[in-house]
Amino acid sequence: MSNANPRSLSQSIRNADGPDIARKGMDQRWHQDLYHRWIRTSWTRFFAGFAAVFTGLNLVFALLYALDPAGLVQIGAHTPDSVLFRSFIFSVHTIATVGYGNIYPDSTYVNVVVVLEIAIGILVFALTSGLVFARFSIPRARIMFSDVAVVRNFEGWPTLMFRAANQRSNFIVEASVRVSILRYQTIDGRMMRRFFDLPLIRASSPVFALSWLVMHRIDEASPLFGVTQDQFDAREDELIILMTGIDSSVSQPVIARHGYGPGRILWNHEFVDVMRRDDAGRQWIDFGRFHDVTPI
Repeated sequence: MSNANPRSLSQSIRNADGPDIARKGMDQRWHQDLYHRWIRTSWTRFFAGFAAVFTGLNLVFALLYALDPAGLVQIGAHTPDSVLFRSFIFSVHTIATVGYGNIYPDSTYVNVVVVLEIAIGILVFALTSGLVFARFSIPRARIMFSDVAVVRNFEGWPTLMFRAANQRSNFIVEASVRVSILRYQTIDGRMMRRFFDLPLIRASSPVFALSWLVMHRIDEASPLFGVTQDQFDAREDELIILMTGIDSSVSQPVIARHGYGPGRILWNHEFVDVMRRDDAGRQWIDFGRFHDVTPI
C-alpha cells in the first residue's frame, strides 16, 4: 500500500486540526487570534507556555524589586544572599497571593510594584483558568474510522464502503455523514481543486451506538464510475468524510472527520465481520479486527 502525500488534505484531516499548507502574504503576527491558538494547541505546549509566562513574569517583577534592594525586608535568619533571588521568591509569593509573611515590602516604590503585580496576576490566572475550562468543555467525538475504504459489488453494483464506530459506550443521536471526493482538474488551462458530493445509501442514523458501514453506490452518476484502483491512485483523488451528531451524554454537537487518499481505497476487497454475540445473547464488537479486510 502506497503512502499518501504528506501534504494532502486527507492526510491533514487524519492527523491534525488544520491543513498542512504553507501560507504566504497573510498577516500572521503572534499576538493575533491568541485564544484560538491556545485552544488548538496540545496540552504539552499549553502547560509549557504557561510555565514560560509564569517564570518570565516573575523574573520581570524580580528585576523591578531588585532596583530597590532595601525595599524588601525578610524576617528570619535564612536570608538569601542574592537580592535578585529574594526578589524572585517575593514575586512568586505576591503573584500567587500566597503571602507567607517572611518577606514584606518596606518602601513606597515596592508597594506600587506589588499593586501592579497583583493586578496583572489576577488577570493572568483568570485568563488561564478560562482557557483550561474551555479546553476541557469542548465536546469531542471519539469516532474511529477504518484505515482503508473498499470497493466491492453490493446488490449488483460496485459500492464504495468504509466503517465508522463509536468508541464511547453512549449514543450519538441524529448522526449524519457527508462524503465528498476531492479531484484535481484542468479547466481552461488552469489546475483547480473541485469537490464532488457522493450520495450515500444511508446518510443519517437516528442512533449511532456501535458500528456504521457507510456505502456509496457507484452508478453512472457517480464521480467514481468506471474508475479503477490504478486510475484512482494516479489521479491523486481524495475521499473526504465529515460526520456530525449530538452526544447523548452532554447534549452537545460533536464533529468527526476523516480522509482516504491514494492507496487507502482498495478495489475488490471486503471488511471482516466484527459483530459477535456471546452465549447470553449480548451483542459486542471486536475492535481488534475493525480495520481488517480480505480480497474477494
